Amino acid sequence: MKFAKNPGRVAGLLYVLTSIVGFLAMGYVPKHLIVDGNATATVSNIAAHEMLFRLGIAGELIGQAGFIFVALALYDLLKGVNRRQATLMVT
Repeated sequence: MKFAKNPGRVAGLLYVLTSIVGFLAMGYVPKHLIVDGNATATVSNIAAHEMLFRLGIAGELIGQAGFIFVALALYDLLKGVNRRQATLMVT
């Protein structure tokens, strides 16, 4: 596959996919569940939309794990330029 041979495209695709998952988990889910200044309403929303709450947690975990793979893909992309700097970027 031509796409898999291009580390820049792989890193970019991983970054975009991870960002989309992260946006949904950090933007969409809290917007629909959290009521500012009203803990009772927030708990009520979480209880009423338990699946959305669980998807938000799963999205956070997938997003954080995805950024590990983004860092590895960027290392693969940049190691030809300067291996030390690429290693520092991953660290």
